[in-house]
Amino acid sequence: MPSFINELLLKDVKAVVEANPSLILIDPAKLKSNEQLKLRKDLNAIGAKMKVGKVNLLRLAVPANVQKLLEGKSQIGLIAAKDMIAAAKIVSDLAKAEKVTVKGGLMEGQVYDQAGVSKLATMPSKDTLRGMLVNVLASPMSRLARVLAAVAEKKQAG
Repeated sequence: MPSFINELLLKDVKAVVEANPSLILIDPAKLKSNEQLKLRKDLNAIGAKMKVGKVNLLRLAVPANVQKLLEGKSQIGLIAAKDMIAAAKIVSDLAKAEKVTVKGGLMEGQVYDQAGVSKLATMPSKDTLRGMLVNVLASPMSRLARVLAAVAEKKQAG
């Protein structure tokens, strides 16, 4: 019979998973308490949450296609984020310092392994990509405006 505490934890983890479309699974065994607090603070700054729990408990909360990533240790950290790329960057920095081991992740229904999450961390953020798109779209218009201004200037001078 499951304990009342485990039922509450399961309910809490399920709510976090359902509220966020992206997940990253990590092994936080090498994190010291102050490093884990800093990680949680950094994740909260981007709107992400981290839950650490037993593998069996998390297996019940995550989608079926992610369950294959839940193997090995008894404790796993689950990071749920709306902006997967920003969360991947934070986790990737810790993985480079060998403080956490990335198990994999889920973004928009697609499962990523450790290498996939690392590749996501190298991508620009959504805001940067939007800025790049605006520049690409605005560039032809600004060139046309300069040409029209030069033509008008020539007519006035000529």
